[in-house]
Amino acid sequence: MRHIFMSSSRRDLLRCATVALVASACRKKPMPDVRHRPLASLPTTTLPWLSLRDHFIATVGPSAGQGSRLGPLLVLADATFAPRSRFPLHPHQEIEILSIVIEGDLSHHGDQAHGAMLKKRDVQLISSRDGMTHAEGNETDTSTRMLQLWFEPTSHGGAPAYFRRTVGIGSRQPVAGDDVLPLRCDAKVWWSDVRGTETVTVAAGRAAYVMALDAPVGLSTGVTLAVGEGAEVGAGEVQLMAASAAVLIIDLPRS
Repeated sequence: MRHIFMSSSRRDLLRCATVALVASACRKKPMPDVRHRPLASLPTTTLPWLSLRDHFIATVGPSAGQGSRLGPLLVLADATFAPRSRFPLHPHQEIEILSIVIEGDLSHHGDQAHGAMLKKRDVQLISSRDGMTHAEGNETDTSTRMLQLWFEPTSHGGAPAYFRRTVGIGSRQPVAGDDVLPLRCDAKVWWSDVRGTETVTVAAGRAAYVMALDAPVGLSTGVTLAVGEGAEVGAGEVQLMAASAAVLIIDLPRS
């Protein structure tokens, strides 16, 4: 009888363990599809005063107008200005323009906020709406690196509006798409200082774009992003791994 009791108990334990493993597997997030954008694949424009890489639709240079969008995200330009240089004044209408300073000082000139200076980790959102004229540049003696993102709005009209913030230090700091910098489209942008491991979860029907800003970043899918590289991440869960790296994370509906 003792032998029969022990066998029954072991069978019960094995059955419980199997149920627990199945339940755990059901809860586990699916492995996402990851589309790496290595530096060599990005259109690059090099001028005496400007170096620029475009991750989506190209803005300047021989590839201008080429490329594809990701949901409402049309442009992600990674630009480095030489000292004492700037774009000429130019118009925009019905576009959400997000500028993020990675290194150095960025000057802004235009219809509003003329001569405004943005420093490292400063962010400016211009909702151009019915139209405005502006230009970015570098009024200092050292280089300035900035990102500029263009989003297509889902509501239109009205006077142009300017918003600004400084990104805090830490995991998953808000950049835009909240009450402080309200994008007029379905998108959210974060800056994350990854030290160790951070999990990014992408909901069904959405995508994330992950970009390594200042140091390499590993993804649990096996992709490693060099500085300036990005990856489109589909629905599921992925871990970001770095000793210390700034990462841009954009959440938006999948095209």
